Amino acid sequence: MTAPPARIFPPGRAGPNPRRQAPVPVLHPNDFRPGPSAAGLRLGRRGFLQLVGLAAAVGPILAGRAHAQAAGAAAPRMMDDGSLALTTGFVFPDAPPDALAAAFDSADPNLPLAVPCTVPVLRLGDRTILFDAGSGPMFMDSAGRLAASLEAAGISPADVTDVVFTHFHPDHLWGVTDDFDELTFPEAQYHMAQAEFDFWMAEDAVSNVDAGMETFVAGARSRLPRLAERGRFFKDGDEPLPGIEVAATPGHSPGHCSFLLHLGGDPLLITGDVFSHPLTIAHPQWRWGTDQDHDAAAAQRHRMIDRAISEKLRLAVFHMPAPGLGRIERGAEGARWVVEP
Repeated sequence: MTAPPARIFPPGRAGPNPRRQAPVPVLHPNDFRPGPSAAGLRLGRRGFLQLVGLAAAVGPILAGRAHAQAAGAAAPRMMDDGSLALTTGFVFPDAPPDALAAAFDSADPNLPLAVPCTVPVLRLGDRTILFDAGSGPMFMDSAGRLAASLEAAGISPADVTDVVFTHFHPDHLWGVTDDFDELTFPEAQYHMAQAEFDFWMAEDAVSNVDAGMETFVAGARSRLPRLAERGRFFKDGDEPLPGIEVAATPGHSPGHCSFLLHLGGDPLLITGDVFSHPLTIAHPQWRWGTDQDHDAAAAQRHRMIDRAISEKLRLAVFHMPAPGLGRIERGAEGARWVVEP
């Protein structure tokens, strides 16, 4: 494993831990703070990508294999991590203006859009499992509420035994460290895709991301080596924990994965960022603003829509409106997201 770069912690914010970071200037459309080892960047249209996800290629969702049922598992609870403060023009840069106007009552690309963030939490026997870790305190002021949501549910950080990652964008990864750059979940084991880890830790990672993504690389590289020390790596088709099947779904990041939870007769598909808004189901061909490989990401959405409908799967989607649980149905006008009551 390549050694991580030296951490850089700019001066300015007081605190008992000298590694605590300083704030950076306010960025449009919301306050963004870089993670450890990251310097604040002045953003243009493409640099605005610092405010949420990366993306990358496509892969099939696994089907038809025999898998162990998750004994003693209850349905996951969806924990609020706040929202990302974006704009309609950023997330749907190529959508037809008339379609945007119909969806949002405005074709103004600068119309604010709050994109929800919900983290699934699964009780599996004596394990407490998070799927992703949320944004933490260093990304956006509007996000990073997972710790408070867990506390309200009676779950302390030390209770978390496992964190299973869909991918390593800031709103899914940076919550592994707190305001003092300490591990938020000190007792957890971290499960991650080898392909995703390798991408972010590669020597040439910065040159392999779009302009404005450099902070994503720095934030990942400052966190991942510590997770790897307590980590287990998986690949497509593995079961990192009983009843949890890995499905490689690149298309939003190079090693993005989804997870099929075999919970008795009602399996649940955790999709990560394959979908990011109900309109990504109604219009899967629309480019999502952070899709690095746009064609591949669109193909992945089409593929997952077809499977979810044919197998009548329940879905847990990180960026869907609360509670983030639902199903996909197909009607006369195409596929649509149906929120679970």
